[in-house]
Amino acid sequence: MNVRHWILRLAALLVPGPLRAEWLAEWRSELWYVLRRSNREALFFCLGAFRDALWLRRNSSPNPRQRLWLQSPLRTVLLLAVAAAVSTFFFFRSPCPRIIRAHFLMIAIALLTLPATTSLALGEYPTKRFRRWIFLGLKFTLIVPIVFCGTLDLAPIISSTGVQPHATLVGYVLAFRWALIDQRRRCPVCLRLLSNPTRIGQASQTFLEWYGTEFLCLKGHGLLHVPEIPTTYSTQRWQDLDPSWGSLFS
Repeated sequence: MNVRHWILRLAALLVPGPLRAEWLAEWRSELWYVLRRSNREALFFCLGAFRDALWLRRNSSPNPRQRLWLQSPLRTVLLLAVAAAVSTFFFFRSPCPRIIRAHFLMIAIALLTLPATTSLALGEYPTKRFRRWIFLGLKFTLIVPIVFCGTLDLAPIISSTGVQPHATLVGYVLAFRWALIDQRRRCPVCLRLLSNPTRIGQASQTFLEWYGTEFLCLKGHGLLHVPEIPTTYSTQRWQDLDPSWGSLFS
């Protein structure tokens, strides 16, 4: 077995088990046609299998109507509230010093660093819904005590290595980043996580046609189009569905 087939087999390890055999067979059959044109092109073709495998790993689901444990906005807020309450409880029971002013500085630095880790844009929507901003504000508000109290609760463990300030800053950046990514994957009407990801288009047609992933609201409120490579002319867009579509999702 040559190096190209070994690359495909390594990429297949990233594909979910139930889809692996069919995925590998499709890529091997496509490789046969590519080899007829150029051996050098075939190597780059095989390396592209890793990206496709990661997409399947991230978006495939054995049951498209499976309810994720954070799909409901109420459940998400309740989970964050419980985490904030637990971390705050242990914070006030610990003898750690109250370095509140320093943590406000950490929050400011984290917010300045955030654009380097993820886009701050939430996408284009035909209508503005105030509830989306309330939900995002609640997540950011609950994240602060979770990271603030949580890092101080773990201070006896991480302070011995002298990385507590760095751990706090990284915690804020990762938490705020999660809040934005989670917000971009929710329906602007019901605020539930979108599902049924479907890839549309091909990478070779990025500059001529739309290429990315389409998500569906299981309540029938609309579709979310997420470009594979965000640009100034191709951003995340929401498309409302007519109320008549609701009967197909009930």
